[in-house]
Amino acid sequence: MNLSQCLAYYGLRATATPTGTNITNDVQIGVGNTSVSLASADVAYSVRAIFAGSGDVLALDLTNGSTSGSTAWVAGTAQVETATVNAAAGITGAGNAQIVITAAGMTGSPKTINVAVTTALNTATLVAGALRTAAAADADVSAILTIGGTGADITATRKPNTVYTVGSETANIYPANDATLNIATQNGTCTGITTAATSANTTPGVATDGVLIYDGDQKDFEGVTIPTISVIRGLLLEGSQEDIDVTVEGSTNDYFTLTSKSVILFALPLSASDGIMDSPYNFTSSGTGDIAITVIGG
Repeated sequence: MNLSQCLAYYGLRATATPTGTNITNDVQIGVGNTSVSLASADVAYSVRAIFAGSGDVLALDLTNGSTSGSTAWVAGTAQVETATVNAAAGITGAGNAQIVITAAGMTGSPKTINVAVTTALNTATLVAGALRTAAAADADVSAILTIGGTGADITATRKPNTVYTVGSETANIYPANDATLNIATQNGTCTGITTAATSANTTPGVATDGVLIYDGDQKDFEGVTIPTISVIRGLLLEGSQEDIDVTVEGSTNDYFTLTSKSVILFALPLSASDGIMDSPYNFTSSGTGDIAITVIGG
């Protein structure tokens, strides 16, 4: 990789409109669209990291892009609950069948959904299909669960709390297993269904944890090992769009906080001896979110 030009861009500007009598013309405060040449820089790389929760740590050595020592990534597993409709002859008396869904964090939980049924639904498979359709159409249920299943079975699969898209890849942040998750089926005003008050936890949920790192393998975008940087010329930190903070701490315990939805730019020829840019750095999250880091040096 040959760098032909290394620049840092910055600006912070406000326009003030005077309010005094017979005073005109706006006043500009600050600067905008300013560039700084990062002389002698010959190395540039970027790293992105997704934090699954509070206390997760991205350990980044700015001088070579190493992320050794970061909290290990656990992808997590979506919880699946399965109920089986017990209706040997289907609906024997028209009315409303009921499906009751209980889930932590769901509005209205436990939620009873009434489903109009007739004797035309003369098998458990047909009854289950009608109950699946009604549950999937409920806004509160579909907000956190995907309803599915085949035959007489009804499944509820827990949706991820957050989905991140990085290029063509996605990262799902799954919650821990919900012991209260349940699907019950019963007669409401119809007949023919034998009440099944509890469902089976067919796939226990596993919470996503750790830090998922993109391009933190000490290689540049061409797959070439990043040479050791002796002077950090520029550092850009882009905060998560989630409502979290990231505490940034260096090896000499100098630290600052990157708040949610914020950007911090350093564009000076700082070296490790300057303190603020000592390396490695630990980025510790206060919750689920992500951070993008760009480093230029030489």
